[in-house]
Amino acid sequence: MASTTREQQVLQVRAALILAARRRTLVTYKELGLAIGMTGVALSSHMGRVLDDLSDQCIAAGEPSLAALVVNSATGAPGKGYEDGGVPWHTEVQEVFRHWPQP
Repeated sequence: MASTTREQQVLQVRAALILAARRRTLVTYKELGLAIGMTGVALSSHMGRVLDDLSDQCIAAGEPSLAALVVNSATGAPGKGYEDGGVPWHTEVQEVFRHWPQP
């Protein structure tokens, strides 16, 4: 997958997750994939890398990680790839909600 495509996906995922943050909602991997046109094998094999890139961008910008809003549809828990840097997941979600206020 070309890096430009992944960069575009990161931008799309960022926009979708900022909207979710402002609505104070969590998003499943499938919902997020559908929002940006990623399904099937691409979703299962590439979304983790897109979310990692997004987290890196958020951290570099001094923002809480938007990736914290993405959960497993069956369990409601964050994905196994979620790295909280020592901050509990639910605390990070609350930080995301505070950082992007409701309109």
